Amino acid sequence: MKTLLHYRMDSSQLPRVLFMEKVSVAPPHLHIRRKTEEFILYYVLAGEMHLNEEDRRFVLKPNDFLLLDPQREHWGTKSAPCTYFYIHFRHGDMEERTEAVDELKHALIADRLTALKTHECDADKPSSSKLVLPKTFSSKPTGTAVSLLHKLREVHHNRLEHFQSMSGMVLLELLITLSRELTASFLFNEHSIAKTRSTRMIHDLLAYFQQDYSLPISGASLEERYKCNFDHLNRLFKRTTGTTILAYLNEVRISKAKQMLYDGSGSISEIAEKCGFKDVYYFSKVFKKYTGLAPGLFARNRSW
Repeated sequence: MKTLLHYRMDSSQLPRVLFMEKVSVAPPHLHIRRKTEEFILYYVLAGEMHLNEEDRRFVLKPNDFLLLDPQREHWGTKSAPCTYFYIHFRHGDMEERTEAVDELKHALIADRLTALKTHECDADKPSSSKLVLPKTFSSKPTGTAVSLLHKLREVHHNRLEHFQSMSGMVLLELLITLSRELTASFLFNEHSIAKTRSTRMIHDLLAYFQQDYSLPISGASLEERYKCNFDHLNRLFKRTTGTTILAYLNEVRISKAKQMLYDGSGSISEIAEKCGFKDVYYFSKVFKKYTGLAPGLFARNRSW
């Protein structure tokens, strides 16, 4: 059974950045043997980094990152040209685990699905705060990780007021980004057991509705977008989410409408149009079905 070494980290707590920098080294430089009291994240930009962490051997290439554990001794095993970022940080709730890859895949994909199904009105409900970070991983060359590393360096070194909090927030954003890349690799990697057309379509549909709910979306337009029979797509969607495509789309639109009404950001007819309803009377009917209140009464009460 294939396993994955990773960390579970409580993302509701900010990490504390002790120091970080971008450096370039060349032979005969060799990484020193040491044991630290904090976590270290290495992210290689160019060249190679050869390290051991006790009995674990790592060779990092461009866009690879590695998390080194406190209290585990590590050292360089080979001298090589390398340009990389290092970040020394502390966190109060971060533990190493080893789990079966298949079990972890299913859990992370389920977390992604749950997140995509979350509406604004449900954003204050409790959700899992445990972040999954692989011990080592190859990040996307075109991803946002490198830009976040440069941003973290700027924030941490400018020493303006509250720079420690800002540094912690940017590092947390970086760690969440890397965790999301792990989930995406399970969804879209050609060797992944989760790489099926139906799985990808459902996740794309959920993201599409969250972003483009204001567009005129119909069964015919979805058939054109996904090159798939709408009834078949609807069955797949209901099997995965527990609701039909159009019912879910209405949930998203009503959630957006509730937010706009709560903020007072337009008349009822304007909000109806912004949320994809061309008929304000139909909008009012659907709104009352999902909330129990007419839009005007909801706006006056300003209540979720």
